[in-house]
Amino acid sequence: MIKSKRSKFQVLIEISISSGLMVLALWGIDLSSLWKVLRNTNCLWLIPSVLSVFLLLLLKSWRWQLLYYPGHKLPFGSLFTALSAGFFISNILPARLGEVSRVLLIVSEQPVGISRTTATIIIEHLLDLATLLIYLLFLLPFVHLPPLLSHTAKISGILAAIGIFAMFVLSAWKDKWVLLFNAVSEKLGLLKRPVIQNFVLNLLDGFAVMRTKTGILIIAITFLGWVFVYITAWTAAEALKINIQIVATMFAVVVTTMGMLIPSSPGYIGVFHYLTVVSLSPFGILKDTALAFALLWHAVNYLTLSVSGYITLWIHGTSISQILRRYKEGTIV
Repeated sequence: MIKSKRSKFQVLIEISISSGLMVLALWGIDLSSLWKVLRNTNCLWLIPSVLSVFLLLLLKSWRWQLLYYPGHKLPFGSLFTALSAGFFISNILPARLGEVSRVLLIVSEQPVGISRTTATIIIEHLLDLATLLIYLLFLLPFVHLPPLLSHTAKISGILAAIGIFAMFVLSAWKDKWVLLFNAVSEKLGLLKRPVIQNFVLNLLDGFAVMRTKTGILIIAITFLGWVFVYITAWTAAEALKINIQIVATMFAVVVTTMGMLIPSSPGYIGVFHYLTVVSLSPFGILKDTALAFALLWHAVNYLTLSVSGYITLWIHGTSISQILRRYKEGTIV
């Protein structure tokens, strides 16, 4: 009962934040001007935009496959299905259930445990966050931000670079870190729990791949992935015949992606649109133009990921209701 009330309260907060930010995004907008920009969309530009989202899905699936190395060599198809389904479920259900679905689909049909799979997803997010902050660090000289935000962004970018270096440190001396963890867990009884020990060891195993040639490939794929994110945004702007600087588009990519950390309704509706408008304002992009761009850019991402996820789940023979039932039954926690 308590968990149910907490979940409902979380959903209420997410919807409130999304609704509030969408109102702010629409505040002062001339709807006729907004529609004028949208109705002139050149749909041919949406083809490369959709294609870049799909190619990003393929890249992320490949990276996820490599994060299991060398202990597990999972089939690409299973990983692509789980990843696509995860994005689809995150787009239509609250509480970020997409990540849970990814884990559930993989561990239910592949010889890997929950801890190992969760560790790969955590490393995946850490790599994305670190790469994003490094991009932000290089963008700062071209963006006029308030001093406090500028200094914060610089520190974050430096910490991200240190974080990537730390991953290599963790991978290079895995055995020593295991010994250190075991010594600490002897003093702290809480860490001796099997669930925690398995998770930490699997996390260290995940970092271990970073010291190999595979690790270099994983980092290269991560940086390349953000190029496809940029291409999606750029082609959406071209479809609307909006002249947005390369730096402005990249800054919008960074800000909107960081905004995914904010609690929001499924699909980041409202949060995505408001942050796009805010991130483009320093570059002189009018609010109605920026919002039109946000609407189209978000629609391309949302629909491509949702349709891909729906189709892959259908081919896989699994329904969302089945995934939710397994989750509620405690098949995965």
